Amino acid sequence: MSQFVDVPPLEPLLAGTLALLHWQATRDTQRPPCPFSARKLAANLRRMADHPALSEPLAIVLHRLANEWSERAARTADGWDEVGDGLSRSPVH
Repeated sequence: MSQFVDVPPLEPLLAGTLALLHWQATRDTQRPPCPFSARKLAANLRRMADHPALSEPLAIVLHRLANEWSERAARTADGWDEVGDGLSRSPVH
């Protein structure tokens, strides 16, 4: 008997990730980077990389991108904690 694994559809995840990447690319550069969107991108990229419908080479690329976004999230999160520049307040998301 075959077992079916509940796998989320790939297309909505891809669409959401591309929309978030577009937002990152076109956002106001005068504002500091948002660590929350970088974390979400990393999570989405990891979920896509682990999806069984994708080839191994594409999964490797997605894991590398996820690691880059995780590092970016960590770097930008430090900036949100700095005192005196208005970044220590909670974001409105």
